[in-house]
Amino acid sequence: MAAGAPAGNKNRATHSAVTELVALYLDAEGIDATANRRPARLSDRIGDVRPDISAKGVAVTVTSRLDHRLHTDLGTAVATGRLAGADISALVQWRASRDISEAYTVMTLSDFAKLLRLARPA
Repeated sequence: MAAGAPAGNKNRATHSAVTELVALYLDAEGIDATANRRPARLSDRIGDVRPDISAKGVAVTVTSRLDHRLHTDLGTAVATGRLAGADISALVQWRASRDISEAYTVMTLSDFAKLLRLARPA
């Protein structure tokens, strides 16, 4: 494998498993989260703008890559959230050697401010 090549998302089975783990974790925490499964055939994915996980107006994109590509992956998460019509977008970066509860969750400062406003209404 070339240096810097993504190692996680190239494996669809790993990505699907991590996405399911994140959705199950959110459900266990009392957050209604739905993992959006992808069609197996590439031609069936055309026009599918759903995020990996939908959770009450939040579009969650999951990456199971072992190398962290914050700029690219967060940009993808934000773009996917916009296309899906979500109010807030977030990126979950899986950490292979850690429990799923220790995955990193990253969002723009703008989306973080929206989340705080929702958590603490004026």
